[in-house]
Amino acid sequence: MHMNSQGEPSALVGVREQEWQFATGELEATRRWLAVQPQETSERHFTAQPTLELRDTYFDSSDWMIYRAGYALRLRRALEVGAADSTTCEITLKSLNRGRHGLAQRTEFSERVDTTDMDAILARTDGMGERIRELVGARALAPLFHAHTRRERQRLLEADSDLPLAEVDLDETSIEAPSATGVRLLNRVEIECMNAEPAALEPWVSSLRDAAQLQTIEESKFRAGLDAAGLDPGAAIDLGSEEITAQQPFALTQLALLRRYFRVVMEKEPLVRWGSASALHEMRVAARHLDVLLRVFRGSGPDWALRSRGTIRKLIKALGAVRDCDVQLAYLDATRAGLTHSERQAALPMRERIAGARTAARARLLRTLDSQRTEQWAHGWREHLRAAMPASTGPSTAVVAEQIVRDQAKKLRKRGDRLRESATPDSYHEARIRAKRLRYTLDSFVPLFGKPAQEFTRALGKLQDVLGAFHDISVRAEHFQSLIAGGQQLPPATSFLIGRLVERDSRALDECRRKFTKAYRRTRRRRWRELQGAMRARIAAVTASEIRAP
Repeated sequence: MHMNSQGEPSALVGVREQEWQFATGELEATRRWLAVQPQETSERHFTAQPTLELRDTYFDSSDWMIYRAGYALRLRRALEVGAADSTTCEITLKSLNRGRHGLAQRTEFSERVDTTDMDAILARTDGMGERIRELVGARALAPLFHAHTRRERQRLLEADSDLPLAEVDLDETSIEAPSATGVRLLNRVEIECMNAEPAALEPWVSSLRDAAQLQTIEESKFRAGLDAAGLDPGAAIDLGSEEITAQQPFALTQLALLRRYFRVVMEKEPLVRWGSASALHEMRVAARHLDVLLRVFRGSGPDWALRSRGTIRKLIKALGAVRDCDVQLAYLDATRAGLTHSERQAALPMRERIAGARTAARARLLRTLDSQRTEQWAHGWREHLRAAMPASTGPSTAVVAEQIVRDQAKKLRKRGDRLRESATPDSYHEARIRAKRLRYTLDSFVPLFGKPAQEFTRALGKLQDVLGAFHDISVRAEHFQSLIAGGQQLPPATSFLIGRLVERDSRALDECRRKFTKAYRRTRRRRWRELQGAMRARIAAVTASEIRAP
């Protein structure tokens, strides 16, 4: 399924829902207020709609993939009271944005279906079935709770028009959960904007609220259902302590760091599956942190973690293929502003080809996430990280951290000191890898070494920016050249534009070479000396405390 720039599915159109939500002990006051409002006058008036019986079931996977993507999944069966053969079924993904001052603004993706069998819906190859399956992979979906609602409806119409401005719903809801005993009852008044903005409706909404003594709420029925069922999605990725201290044995620190970055990988997966480019970048960075840590832990880290490097690197590669396309698309979109109309037209085939490559890369990424290898890795790490009981003795974190930071810095200097402006792109790429490993290593220990570590990390960040720009330009040149050489022949105007962009990039490469010297120097002098001093001072403090300890 193709994705738009916001990461939403292009085959499904999201509807923006805006509604006020109020709670009340009883609905009779609201009924009385509606009864005295204009019915058929020259002013805006209300008209009654058929009452509905709604049977809603909410679903999610055992690890809350849908919730963690920011949505609730609802399967609804609606029956018009008093009308035969009026039952409809609808599957909906609704965003979980909280309301403000009673007004909730959410996005819905909905589709009429002819069954209430969730497995049959997921088996479909398009529409909501495909979308949900992309989000949860091979995971099974289970009911969370059921909500049964009797809904009385009144619509506010514009004078002399059938155009509805809003709908007022009086809901009597009972919530039942398989995991809980008893039933929770809710009385709600919801006012949904239909063909009017909230500001235009605010005066009479306030009048209704005051007259019926309605209580402003920000809790949706979904969140009320979770509470009634005693469900806590936030506990899904509780892997144990991520605390790090200079004194603790390094074996504890290893586990804390693995928990920190593995948790981020797991937290970002639902949003990556949904299509978020920013979440994909964050998931990739966290996975690369894990890869670097396992590299520096080699020989001392837990065996179950070290054996996983191949799986993690495969995941990084799949994420990187999509990320590379995102970077190229962002570059093209930014470049368009400086192009003429004819050049923008010439760029379209190029953009379409990159977008096609991204679709293929995303499909490969989803297969990687859904693979048995990745599933076993994630399950195994969750079990190990929760249950691990490392030795309570061994070298302190301060001592080992200083050693591995120093080792990574030495490897960067070995590459960086030999770089000249005439160096090959491969040489700059090697320096970039070393800088990245040093920064990811130091990232883990910044809280231990204070301001000097923060300043050195910022210097490394600026060096990475220069080397990263150099790398992006080099990759883009190769990518653009492959666009010309591979696949269906591009129009001459497109090929000519690609040549111009590559030529412009070559000048940008020269600028990166010039910037490298200054950026690299910032990591070699005062900041490095101050970081060394901070690390040694921390080791001395730990040693002194160990001597004083009984």
